[in-house]
Amino acid sequence: MESSATQNIELLFKDIYLAHWDTLFRIANKKIGYAPDAMDIVQETFVYVWQQFPSLHLEGADAKSFLVTCLYYRILGFLRARGLKEKHLQHFQSYLENELSIDPHHNTAEVEAELTAVNIAIMGELDRMPERMKQIFILNRYENKPIEEIARLYAISPKTVKNQLSEAMRRLKNFADSYPATSLLPLLLLFLED
Repeated sequence: MESSATQNIELLFKDIYLAHWDTLFRIANKKIGYAPDAMDIVQETFVYVWQQFPSLHLEGADAKSFLVTCLYYRILGFLRARGLKEKHLQHFQSYLENELSIDPHHNTAEVEAELTAVNIAIMGELDRMPERMKQIFILNRYENKPIEEIARLYAISPKTVKNQLSEAMRRLKNFADSYPATSLLPLLLLFLED
């Protein structure tokens, strides 16, 4: 027969799991863009939390903040495995350490809302670019297609692809200068640079 303390731990973990699974899945799915991978990342996050659970003392808002931070580290690991460029991972790592540290005053909802607003702003700026420039940028920066493959796809020279990418980044940086102050926009632009 299980002890009362073990049953209490299992019930508390189950409550935290049920309360936060949907939120973590939405965040992971937004960052990864593929639901099965997002589900795996969320499950890995909860497996890690369960393994550490007796020593964590998670309650209330601290639980959500801790879970979101763990999730971002799992996303980081996933992106590393997918081959995201190392300097981008370092910027993401710094962001996690500085912005998402476990802090009772940390407001996950505000960070999520700001990230959403910045992503919408970037996509809006991309929509103002010539269609081919936009598509080249998305293929290279979001889908990790190499310059040579994009050049073949559009039947243009690799130098033309590089020029299009440079011009798109120049436009995004100019846009960033006029965007309301946020620490997230420059960070996201760093992810998109070479």
